[in-house]
Amino acid sequence: MTKLWPAASLLLALPLGGCGLLGIPRPVTLDVVGVSLPATVSPTAPMQVDVRVGTGSCEDTNHRLTLVSRTAQALTLKAEATKTNSGAVCPAVYTENTLSYTDPGTPARTIPFEVVVNGKSWGKVNVQ
Repeated sequence: MTKLWPAASLLLALPLGGCGLLGIPRPVTLDVVGVSLPATVSPTAPMQVDVRVGTGSCEDTNHRLTLVSRTAQALTLKAEATKTNSGAVCPAVYTENTLSYTDPGTPARTIPFEVVVNGKSWGKVNVQ
């Protein structure tokens, strides 16, 4: 009967690992509350984009903006975090934080220049 314990332990661990209960880090998309961007920017000047995100779990760490794509017409970002599911008991506390991304201005922007975060267009910047 002792030979069955390792196999039984493995069978129990597989479903827990599939749910993320063993602390396996994975990316999660953050809720975007708002995006601030300048009304006007030159074609090649650096441009800062501030993204306000809502968070509510102590298991979400490493909040960040990730560059998805950048063309002359659009900047596409993703607001995400790393979820660990460590099993920690967390109070449900909602907070908002601002994440910033600075676009270097290359390639040169053209009109209209659109900013997209998490698949949603948050506005167009006038290029002068």
